[in-house]
Amino acid sequence: MLRETLSRILTEFHQAREQTFGGNATANFIRTAGRTSLQQGLGTQYDNLKCYASAGAGNWATVPWLAVFDPIVTTSATQGYYLVYLFSATEPVVYLSLNQGATAVKEEFKGSMYRVLQDRALLIVNRLQDFARDFDTSSIDLGSKQELPRGYVAGHAFGRRYDLHALPPEEKLQADLLRMVKAYLTLTYRGGLDPSLDSFDSSVAEDFDTTGLDKSQIVQETRRYKLHRRIERNSKGAEKAKAYHGTTCQACCFDFEKQYGSIGRNFIEAHHLKPLGQLAEGVVVDYDVVSDFAVLCANCHRMIHRTNDVGDLAGFKAMLSHSFCEPTL
Repeated sequence: MLRETLSRILTEFHQAREQTFGGNATANFIRTAGRTSLQQGLGTQYDNLKCYASAGAGNWATVPWLAVFDPIVTTSATQGYYLVYLFSATEPVVYLSLNQGATAVKEEFKGSMYRVLQDRALLIVNRLQDFARDFDTSSIDLGSKQELPRGYVAGHAFGRRYDLHALPPEEKLQADLLRMVKAYLTLTYRGGLDPSLDSFDSSVAEDFDTTGLDKSQIVQETRRYKLHRRIERNSKGAEKAKAYHGTTCQACCFDFEKQYGSIGRNFIEAHHLKPLGQLAEGVVVDYDVVSDFAVLCANCHRMIHRTNDVGDLAGFKAMLSHSFCEPTL
């Protein structure tokens, strides 16, 4: 039960932190039962989302957390954006927060880290106004001036504060969690942290037919296209697709190693076969390496994105005037 998990952590954490970290029962509970409780709270409809938990690494974390990651966006609390429960360093308080990875922002922007996180948090709120109104957009207080907790505070877009002595019932906690998950997934569909996707991106116009579409439809297609390509670039999905399908283009049979020698060994591009129209906001993008991916050479990959149905591999192959496939006898 999510309520029991949050209650136990809020009750035990501050006292447990005065004890040795290694082998500590509360730390183990956060990492194991805490993570499991969160995963169960998501239900089977969100099996593709990954839950992680941290009480610290070698030593107690100032702010322990339980997080939900969409692998398309991130698998680490150091980068991207994600859903997280943040436990205050000083009070029996936990925040459910749509937040961001501060470490990657610090590496890129150095001393401007907090300002960049705040700007991106505002972008999230503006992009998800229909969700933000259901939660609290005011700043959170994690009771610490250390860099990482300050990063969480700056990166917070919106969420909910829960106090130990006023924890809502399980049903309310579940409803808040699932509503926030919906917001998280919708953010990815609407462009994530890319500010350019509030307007038409002409650089991708050639990859889908915009004839007869009004501006809002074009923006929607641009977002779908960007999400589609993000799925294709997902490193784990791409690696699994290549491992299963091999490294020969499934359309024209081009083999980079045969053509270029050792520099072409194991080179191929992964292509996601789900049409743009099937990528809906607020829905987990489920992909299976067997049925949802193909491997294509760079030319075929680019060209299939110019067709009306990026999932019709057989139809695309029929269009080819030349291929490297061995002729059948």
